[in-house]
Amino acid sequence: MFHLSLILNLRQLSRKILYISRLTHTIYPLTIREIYDKKPLNQSINLIGYLLNVRKLKTHYFLDLFDGSLTNNQKHLQVVASLDKHPNLPHLTYGCSINVQGKLIRSDHPKQELELQADHINLINSCDAFNYPIKPKFEQTLLMLRQNEHLRLRSTFAQAIFRLRSQLMFSLYEYFFKHNFIHIQTPCLTQNDCEGGGETFRIQPYQSQTTHTEKEYFNKQVYLTVSGQLHLETAANGFGRVYTLNPAFRADKTLSRFHLAEFWMLEVEVAGLTKLDQLLDAYTDLVRTTTTEIYNKCPEEFKYLVNNNIQSTYIDQLLNQNDYPRINYKEAVEYLRKSVDFHDFPDNGDFNRAHENYLCQKLMNNQAFFIINYPKTLKPFYMLMNDDDTTVANFDFIFPSVGELSGGSLREHRYENLKLRLDELDITRDLQWYLDLRGFGGMPTGGFGLGIERFLMAITGIDNVRDVVLFPRFYQHCDG
Repeated sequence: MFHLSLILNLRQLSRKILYISRLTHTIYPLTIREIYDKKPLNQSINLIGYLLNVRKLKTHYFLDLFDGSLTNNQKHLQVVASLDKHPNLPHLTYGCSINVQGKLIRSDHPKQELELQADHINLINSCDAFNYPIKPKFEQTLLMLRQNEHLRLRSTFAQAIFRLRSQLMFSLYEYFFKHNFIHIQTPCLTQNDCEGGGETFRIQPYQSQTTHTEKEYFNKQVYLTVSGQLHLETAANGFGRVYTLNPAFRADKTLSRFHLAEFWMLEVEVAGLTKLDQLLDAYTDLVRTTTTEIYNKCPEEFKYLVNNNIQSTYIDQLLNQNDYPRINYKEAVEYLRKSVDFHDFPDNGDFNRAHENYLCQKLMNNQAFFIINYPKTLKPFYMLMNDDDTTVANFDFIFPSVGELSGGSLREHRYENLKLRLDELDITRDLQWYLDLRGFGGMPTGGFGLGIERFLMAITGIDNVRDVVLFPRFYQHCDG
């Protein structure tokens, strides 16, 4: 009996040791978030992070340690260092990085749960506190953070935004996984200007060392992609349901707060779609589902933005609506022509931001909506021609405060119709491979593109696209 009891006690002890080991030892360096989650009390732990604040009292240092792993309601872990134990502690300032080892205990302070009693503190890198832009107790504005792109992710403000971006990406991947989509990586280098706007970045010819003349690297003109849609169609004809989430590039010479030269684009392509309403329903479901997921998973980040005077006035439209109004292009034009400002809107004219805002505010009472069935002369060659032979089966999704959030269409799957359109534009030779999809039994497909940055603006209420991307690239600006 004694031996059995001893064996059982030893087993329990070994399990306890193993449990503690798992709490404090991982394949990655321990983070403050893991400490708050697992609470390895009275254990020796080792942490690396930045100091948000340094307070020196008569007998102790109080250091606010921060490593970016916490949500915005927790912010930091307080490190307590006795002056008796650390008489030669190096000069510490906010912003400097340290390595601290000590024992985790429950805090006596009513506003904090845990604290770390430091046994050893090593300074890794000091910080020029006078010139460091992210100062404690000073207001962090988006403008200030934008002017310090390389440092802004040390601020809790920017971290809230980029946690939301991270969750958005994950929610999109999760949505498509649940709906049996295949993730495709389309090329970033292409010979095609998919959108036909001509605003592309061209790969520069190089100087031949033998002939001393300019030569094309690919033996033809090649560009950075504006859209992966054409290539994605080849995958849709193989897998049926596909998507890509890639960088896209557009050489807009504009300083608008809505435009970037490099941005991230979600593109979706589904085989078997034959009606535009099917495509709009699929788009609506994606937007509503992913927004709901983000909203439920990131309450602290949304709360932090609201506390800093950033609130998405229209997020309820993304969360709660099962459908959005759908108006024809012709209806939108008729309404514009009844106004004082746009009474002379031209036949088959394209909408700019002012037109979209007017329609959204006046016609739709700040309600998101679809504009469908544009004239074929306004849209790219690949969109499915309607039975009237003058319009195409497409949509633009207009969202309050953002403008055009997405665009999509059914694709022209009829060989002769597509060939006629390519011949009209004199691009059949370059796109013979695309025409072959129809010539070799291609299926009807439909799809859309959704800009990640603009989607994040719609979700959060942030009004400048440069605040939701790490290093924004736009006209005359490419730092870092």
